[in-house]
Amino acid sequence: MVRWPRRSGPRRPPTLPRRLRPRRLPRLWRFFAILGPGLIAANAGNDAGGIATYSQAGAQTGYELLWALLLIVVAVIVVQEMAARLGVSTGKGLMALIREEFGVRWALLAAAVVLVANGGTTIAEFAGVAAALQLFGLPPELSAPLTGGLLGWLVLRSNYARVERVFLGMGAVFVAYIITVFVVHPNWGQAVHDTFVPTFSGSGTFVFLLIAFIGTSVTPYMQLYLQSAVADKGTSDADYGYVRAEVIASSILADVVVACIVITAAATLHAHGIINITTPEQAAHALSPLVGTGAKYLFAVGLLGASLLAAGVLPLSTAFVVAEAFGTERGLSTSVHEAPVFYAVFVGLLTAGGICVLIPGVNLIAVLITTQVVDGILLPVVLVFMLRLSNNVRLMGKRANGRFANVVGATTAAVLIFLTLALLFYTLKGG
Repeated sequence: MVRWPRRSGPRRPPTLPRRLRPRRLPRLWRFFAILGPGLIAANAGNDAGGIATYSQAGAQTGYELLWALLLIVVAVIVVQEMAARLGVSTGKGLMALIREEFGVRWALLAAAVVLVANGGTTIAEFAGVAAALQLFGLPPELSAPLTGGLLGWLVLRSNYARVERVFLGMGAVFVAYIITVFVVHPNWGQAVHDTFVPTFSGSGTFVFLLIAFIGTSVTPYMQLYLQSAVADKGTSDADYGYVRAEVIASSILADVVVACIVITAAATLHAHGIINITTPEQAAHALSPLVGTGAKYLFAVGLLGASLLAAGVLPLSTAFVVAEAFGTERGLSTSVHEAPVFYAVFVGLLTAGGICVLIPGVNLIAVLITTQVVDGILLPVVLVFMLRLSNNVRLMGKRANGRFANVVGATTAAVLIFLTLALLFYTLKGG
């Protein structure tokens, strides 16, 4: 019998038939599998209060504040990416990391402030839902309990994947604003010019709108939800590139939606001298005699989707924060018995939001202003904690901030802190 000489070197594994080989998802499909937390957080930032601010900015200043969107998108990308990176690297929410690294007292203090701020903003979101549905003929007495019941049923009876899909579906209605901007036929030449050529005015109204315009776009609950959702979804470090791509793409898309709202208000309300807009439903009503009922209902659909999404995200982000501060179980994949604190906070905020909208004489504008003040106090604290944690090599490993990331992150934080303090000053002065 002939013996063939053995080959030197490592042996090659046997070739399996194609049908038995492990299948790797194409990169595009893997990106869609990761998609969710970043897009939901970015869209939730364009809530009822944000839409009111953007409509007011367009009505009072026309296209003049569009250049600020270039600054906004950079700030949102930097802060959101940092929150996502913390979630991917540690597998924990921000409040859990604060509890572990800085102590229980800091965590409980931050959680208490978040509870107050998000509770007030949740009421404003229910008011946005009620206002949008009232434009379609549904009274608040029906829309408020219906909204709370549907959101409660969704979270209590579903897992993370299903809740995420529903939230993504809610965010899809933002396309209504993109359609609306083409319906109203704006002055595109002026809009492009004012986007790339900054315009400044020394008036107090302009300064206040500029500060509110930027400050409204980066709110604490966006970062809190994003980091907790990334951790709750179980995203691995190997998927960080996809998470980062989603954060960037989602932030740009949300910025485009903001631009559409401003341009719509500028082309219709400002062009016809209608500048006294304080709520988004006023903007929707004002559009009807100018460009027809179609634009009015498109604007209302966008308001409904924005308010519904934020009305779900706000209680969830608060539930994550409070449960993490107390060190108890949290997450949409846990049962009510496993995470009683998490679900109690969520249901409690939904109930409070629905009830407060129905109480006669409640000044929702005062509630919104108060929560903006509390958010203004909370935002700098959240940013400082995020910067310190993202520089902790023991926690972050190779994902810790480098020199460039620190410069950009610290500069962004400093600018946002300055704008937030200025917004607080103007808000308190105006009150």
